[in-house]
Amino acid sequence: MADSFFSWPFSGNKSTPAEQADEQPEAQQETTIADPVPEQSERIGQPAPNWTPTPAPLSYDSLWDRMRDNFAIPNLDSALVREWEQYYAARPEQLYRISERGKRYMYHVVDELEKRSMPLDLALLPMIESAYNPRAYSPAHASGIWQFIPSTGKNYGLEQTWWYDGRRDVLAATEAALDYLNYLYGLFGDW
Repeated sequence: MADSFFSWPFSGNKSTPAEQADEQPEAQQETTIADPVPEQSERIGQPAPNWTPTPAPLSYDSLWDRMRDNFAIPNLDSALVREWEQYYAARPEQLYRISERGKRYMYHVVDELEKRSMPLDLALLPMIESAYNPRAYSPAHASGIWQFIPSTGKNYGLEQTWWYDGRRDVLAATEAALDYLNYLYGLFGDW
């Protein structure tokens, strides 16, 4: 008994090909498909009510091309701008690291900016503020990729508890940051 129990999983199919040929499959039950409900068949191939197709977005080779084609903020030319241009030009490896880290989040930021018809230049702001590091923390207690200070974060609905800091939540902080930037644009009329 024990031998047959332990050998059962390893026994395989022990019938001969002749025995297998003699075995007849059971008669299969014939299944029929019910006719479609008339209401459904009338809707097939028609767009859903109150739906308007949106045009397909342009195709870009990279996120950087997509952003560059949609920059809207005029270039500034000042001594301070030239100083920062020289700073980053002298540190290509730093820009590369920031860009690599930002890849995780930049698509989301760019998509959200486009949904709100905001300049895609603003996707570069977290590069400067936090190097796209969601754990960035400043001496002024600003935190996350958008560097919200605690009070501004709370004003824009970012929960901050012992367990969770919404300023470090890229999705929540991006929504709050874009709300805040829109508010500032309304206040000053300039990006």
